[in-house]
Amino acid sequence: MKKFWIFLFFCANLANATLTNSIAVVVNKEPITSYDIQQTMKILNLSREQALNVLINEKIEISQIKQFEISVNDLEVDEGIKKMMAQGGMSLEQFRANLKAKGQSYESFRANFRKDLEKRKLYEKIANSNKTDFSEDGAKKFFEQNRNKFVFYANINVNIYSSQDAKILENLKNTKHTKLKAHNVNLNPNNADPRLLALLSQIEIGDFSPVLNSRDGYELYEVKSKSNQQNVEYEQIKNEVLNAYINEQRQNYIQDYFEKLRSKVSIEYLDR
Repeated sequence: MKKFWIFLFFCANLANATLTNSIAVVVNKEPITSYDIQQTMKILNLSREQALNVLINEKIEISQIKQFEISVNDLEVDEGIKKMMAQGGMSLEQFRANLKAKGQSYESFRANFRKDLEKRKLYEKIANSNKTDFSEDGAKKFFEQNRNKFVFYANINVNIYSSQDAKILENLKNTKHTKLKAHNVNLNPNNADPRLLALLSQIEIGDFSPVLNSRDGYELYEVKSKSNQQNVEYEQIKNEVLNAYINEQRQNYIQDYFEKLRSKVSIEYLDR
């Protein structure tokens, strides 16, 4: 009798494991399991639909990385991490210890960093396929149409979110939901790089900065308020305007590229 109950217990657990690991969605013949969805929901604090969208987008990115034969070698990974640590003034030993204190291994961070570099290469390759306008006339027109983007604020109140995983911060930007605790800071020319203030000055109140490298991994800034406004003219910041004009063209092209790509992707839902 005892063996019979053990057998039933084994079958029940096997059935549960099979259900947990069952294939939920197939994207271009690449499977996404129920376990993948549950883990993404847990780690990124997302709803099931949001987690599924993240995983579908990842599969599309991976397929594009394979299609363009994009690769990142060990040297590129090591150099990228060294550059990031140098910006934060940390040694490798300090960085490893910091990761360990936060429950993450260096190997795991390195693997995620490699994926981030692959994605950057992918976006760069896609953006470079667009015919970008580099003209000064185009930049001047962009400046006149977007003067609000080139106002400098000398005092900016922000919430700063930190993580060793850039993907967690990217999803915070998209969903505005997170379990991360924010660090509130009042930034000004005395405690912040003027380039950071210039970047944050262009971000609307309540919105987020791009994910930026930091001494602990990555940071995301949420702009809460801005004050001490200083207007500037085109000739004072024409290089910055041209860079912003080029970046906006590239970002719009990348977004349009993936929207069109997703509309053509074969997505089969198996558990609905």
